[in-house]
Formats: sequence, C-alpha cells, structure tokens
Amino acid sequence: MRVMIAVPSYWPSQDGVTNITSYLAEGLAAKGHDVFVLTSAGKGGLQELPEQETHKGVAITRMRIHTLWPISIKGRDEKSTAGVYLEHVRKYNPDVLIVVCAQTWTLDWLMPHLKELDCVKVFYSHGYSLWKEKYSYAEYLKKRNVVGAWAVFKSKKYYGSLYQYIQLFDRAIYLSEQSNAAVYAEKYGLTNGRILKNAIDDRFYDDAMRHSYEDTECVSYLFVANYNENKNQEMLIRAFGGARIGKSRLILVGFEENDYYEYLQTVIQEELGDQQDKEVVFRVHISREEVIDLYRTCDVFTCSSKSEIYPIVAHEAAATGMPIISTDVGIYSKITGAYIINSTEQMQRAMEDLYDHPAERARRGKEVYDWVCGQGCRIRDKVDWLEQDMKQLLAAAKQ
Repeated sequence: MRVMIAVPSYWPSQDGVTNITSYLAEGLAAKGHDVFVLTSAGKGGLQELPEQETHKGVAITRMRIHTLWPISIKGRDEKSTAGVYLEHVRKYNPDVLIVVCAQTWTLDWLMPHLKELDCVKVFYSHGYSLWKEKYSYAEYLKKRNVVGAWAVFKSKKYYGSLYQYIQLFDRAIYLSEQSNAAVYAEKYGLTNGRILKNAIDDRFYDDAMRHSYEDTECVSYLFVANYNENKNQEMLIRAFGGARIGKSRLILVGFEENDYYEYLQTVIQEELGDQQDKEVVFRVHISREEVIDLYRTCDVFTCSSKSEIYPIVAHEAAATGMPIISTDVGIYSKITGAYIINSTEQMQRAMEDLYDHPAERARRGKEVYDWVCGQGCRIRDKVDWLEQDMKQLLAAAKQ
C-alpha cells in the first residue's frame, strides 16, 4: 500500500501525537508499505530540520506552518500553503490518506477537497480540546476580550459543522470510548468510527526501566509535553517553587523554544528566587533515546495539563513504574494509583508527599505499573490492527 499521513508534528518532536504517529508509520514501513509523512516543522521555523528526509523507512516532507487555532493557520512561505498540501496528496496518489488531528491545518485545509480525493480516507483523532456542549462569550466580553470571544464563536461554528466532514472519511479512529471525539461522533450519529487505543514502545517494559524507589538525595519530577498553555507547565513551576521540599529537580521536556517557553523563564524567577536546593531544567530538541532515559532515571511523573484525552506519556510513565501526579484530565483519573489533583496547591502537596515518603512512591508506582500491564498497549498489535483495517477498507472501495 501507498500510505500518506498528514500530521501536525512528527519526529524528532517528542509530543504524544508524534510518538503515536511515528510508531504506526514506522511499523507500516517495516511491513513493506510505502509511507510518506507530510508534517510541519515546529512553530513555523525549520531550525536545523531539513525540508525532506527519510527516517526509519518513512519519507518525510516538512512545511513551515504557524497555527493559532481557531484564529489563524498560516504558511510561512510559498511551499507551506493549503494549495501545496493538496498538491502533495495528488502527486503522491496514496491508496490510503491518514489525516491526523482536527483544529489544525491537516484537516482544516483539506475540508473543502475531501470529496475530490479518490483514495481511502482515514481521520485519526487525538481529541477536540475546544469542543464544548455549550459555549459562552459573556466571560470574555465582560473583560473586553474581543479576541477571546471571537475564538469561542469560531470554535462553536467549527464544531457545529465538523461532523459533516468527518462522515466523508471511510474511517474515523478514536483513542478511547471516553474521548470527547468519540462522544462527539455519537452525538452527531457518525457511524464510521472505531477505537484504537495508544501503545508504548516495548523498551518501557524492560527490567532496566523499572524503578526501585530508593530514598534518594535528589528527587526528580518529570513532564514530557510541548511548551504551551494547555500543558500548563506554569502550574508545575509554581507548585514546585512553593513546595516544602529539599534537594530536587523539575525536568520539562519539550520540542522547541517558543513564546510560552520564554514566559516560563520569568515564572521561574518569580517562584524559585534564590532557592539553592531546587532546579528547573528545560530539555529541548533531545533524542527519543534521551527521553526514554529520563523516564528511567527520574522519580515522579507529573502532568499539569488543562485537557488531555489518552496521552501516551501517561502509559510510558506507568510502564516504568513511575508514580504519577496529574490534574484530573483524560485517562489519568482512570489510572489505578495515580495521584489526582485539581489545583496548584494540591500539586504542591502531592510533590511534598512523594518527596518525603519513598514508600508511597513505591506503592503508587507499583499500582500504575499493574494498571498499564492490563491495558493491551503493545505497538505491534496496533500496527497490525491498522494495516488490516486499511486493507479491508481498500477491498471494500474496489467492489
């Protein structure tokens, strides 16, 4: 099969969308399929990333697109437009086109042309972070925030018609039955959906990755997520700064520096001041192997997101037996043993609790590990599932 995947971020980025798309693309390539990924280079800057390259059997082309959804989606040059996107699809002429994510250029730029494309079309959702049952402009207008009110209006209009485009796909894939994308599909009577839960690299299950929970001189807290307001790293920094703990480290892994990254530097100065025992470390542009090593060597996994659906990082942390502290978002509340919090103050207390009590880290770490072992998270099973589903869709299309 010739498989084209349009995805907003891809290797060497380290976010959840990237990691899931990467293991599926690389898995299909390893099975002998021709796989082409069209993606965007970060926040519109190519940096050291080439426009084209091949990685683990997958051909990659990068455009330069800046997305501030729902306000704007802009190409940074003449090679990064909706027209060029469509040209890539037509030139590659895929048997199967996989469009990853809504609320971004991969779907939005293609919407007017879906009926024109003579191939099997698959929509792979990672959730709808701005979809709501009810929208309110009042809170923004009271603050004279016209831009905020406009964004709410645009979101309402978008989701009021999105189902009309999703039903044009041969298949829609959702991360879980509880994801808001699956709930949206049920609300609007869409019948083309199936569930494919996340998987994690088999390396996370290696004995060498398992935590031993010793009383350590320095406790390290880890969060793996791109730097943005939804991931809310500000909460982590403020909780870490206010926590009554000794020698410790907060490690924030993200793909690239951006405006929010710069803002976080000012938050560090406000919250940590001259606290000598605490250190906030930003890791940017690091390899997958380095990220995996951080899962192995850090003590506690933290998540401060305002919204999540079925994040792969939660499963990766659980597979190493790391205790998890998280806001009450997505799958986190379903993880047995996870420390669920709802405020900066609660995050602070959770950090203190796991800092002071290695036995509690051990108890929660073992519980999250037992939980993930029952989730069926092996990559090879997910690749096989996707391959078979695409073959069935192709066969049906030829009849």
